[in-house]
This record gives sequence, structure tokens and C-alpha cells, in this order.
Amino acid sequence: MKKLILFLTSILLVYCAIGCSKDHKEPTFSIYNIAKKPMNVVASYDKGNDDVLVTWTMNETNSIIGYYLSVSDSSNFDTGMVNSYPTNTLEKNYMFNVTSYLSADIDSTILYFTVSAIYTNQSTNRLIGPRADVPDSASIKRN
Repeated sequence: MKKLILFLTSILLVYCAIGCSKDHKEPTFSIYNIAKKPMNVVASYDKGNDDVLVTWTMNETNSIIGYYLSVSDSSNFDTGMVNSYPTNTLEKNYMFNVTSYLSADIDSTILYFTVSAIYTNQSTNRLIGPRADVPDSASIKRN
């Protein structure tokens, strides 16, 4: 029995060594370092239309196919819920409809916005880049 355990242990160690070798293709982190962050995220609430216009800047737009707008609000902030919306455009703005996001019984909250660029290249179909460093917020007061 001891010989069997010793034999199986040695086989397991060989498989672990092969699995941990450096002969594997590196993960996409090398591609990720070319990805840039959107900057200057600004959120402006339009009470009349119950919309938030979110704008940002992005100096280098090579390989970008769109952006993801991420939003969370103070009414569910503790649960860590974040919703993301693809812009499906290269425009550096997004009109966020508060009515479709918040339930009717929430009359005031703070919405937190941040933006990530979506990259594409030959080695990856889609790569979501890093989020903007400082998210912006919009205070929503409906009544």
C-alpha cells in the first residue's frame, strides 16, 4: 500500500510540474497593459427628463470598439450591485435613463458612474479595459 501511495504521489508531482511549466501561452494580461483608461468622467442629471448624461475623454482610441458604462446607486450600494451598459458606439457620452434603472418608489439616491473601453484585436475578440480611476456621481432627487 505504501508503494502504491508513493508511486501515485510521484505521478501527481510530475503532472503538477508539467502543468506549472512556463511553456504555456501567457494570459491576456500582456494585452491588458496596452489598454488605456477613460478619463474625466462627468455625470450631469437632467431632472426634467429623468436622465443622466455621462461624458468622458479618451485620447487614444486605437482598437476601441465601444465603451461600458457601469452604474451603481446608494440604495443598493451595500450589496455591491453594479450594472454595466455597452454603448455600442465610439461616442464618448451616454444618456442614462434613470426611470428604467430605479424603481418608482425611490425618490432620491446617488448614482455612481464609471467607464471602461472595449478593445478588440487579433488575439482577443473583446477585451474590457481598466475602468476610469475616479467615478463620478449624480445626485438624483425626483420630488
